[in-house]
Amino acid sequence: MNNSPTHSELPLAAGRIHAKFGRALVAGVSVLLASGCASNYSPRADLSSVETIGVVVPEGASEPSGAEEVMQLYNLSVGEDRLKNSAIGAGSGAAVGTAAGVGIGAITGCTFSGPWAPICWTMFGLGGAVLGGTTGAVAGATVDTQEPVDAAPLHLYEVNQVLPELTQDYLASPVLQARALHMVLDQGTPVNFVPASWNGQRYAPTAVAYHEDRGTDVNLVLTEMHVSMNGKAKEDPKLIFRIDVRWSLTRYNPETQEDEVWDAMPASYESKRHRLSKWLANDGELLKEEANTGLHTVLTYAFSDLPGMATP
Repeated sequence: MNNSPTHSELPLAAGRIHAKFGRALVAGVSVLLASGCASNYSPRADLSSVETIGVVVPEGASEPSGAEEVMQLYNLSVGEDRLKNSAIGAGSGAAVGTAAGVGIGAITGCTFSGPWAPICWTMFGLGGAVLGGTTGAVAGATVDTQEPVDAAPLHLYEVNQVLPELTQDYLASPVLQARALHMVLDQGTPVNFVPASWNGQRYAPTAVAYHEDRGTDVNLVLTEMHVSMNGKAKEDPKLIFRIDVRWSLTRYNPETQEDEVWDAMPASYESKRHRLSKWLANDGELLKEEANTGLHTVLTYAFSDLPGMATP
């Protein structure tokens, strides 16, 4: 669900912020920041006593189903959408801010200021307009009103021509599992990382040498992965290539006989924007290069809290 403020809510937000004027506003912001920092804090899992971690990439978890899933086109670019909503927010905020400024002027006694009344009213009115407009512009820039647009059949066809090879070389579950294992083992970590999978009851090593019947108590499991190409719908759209992943560190609970999430390790990668024709040229050469770079980046960031891993 999108929790961003709607256009109808922007004027109310601007008015409320303006009404907090002065020290009350500063105090409120301080409290908000303090509570936000407290609520976002999450202690990392303590792996100091862990000797073995299974690396799990469930079958199909990393593989896109087709171009319809990969291509995400919209009626506006991100910049155009933010500019539009910022302008709407600024206009609404300025109107509400002016009205609030006049109200504050009445409270503070502009009506009884005699010859200074015009200056008093102007000061509070302009001040309210500036504060309200600025607040509305900032609030508007956070609103996402992009509307999805279906990709042209030709574009879907062209992307589907390069997607199988891209998946085979970079995104297939066995390939990604091998790459993740290579990354953690290459760092010389003190933990023994082993390939693992779901055996019907719990996660267990997939190699006989690791005593698969015993299971792995701690596992690094790929729970989410999404590969996309995002941009404004055009004849030859400029698109960003993006990879979003979430790995979950799970721990087996012998009492419940279930693997429970111990920690979450999300990461994202976003490329520069290029024309679709450039992405697909030479059998998708640029797309493959960015997939390689993107996977290295998200694995590095996602695994940065594991023992012995380098900080990105």
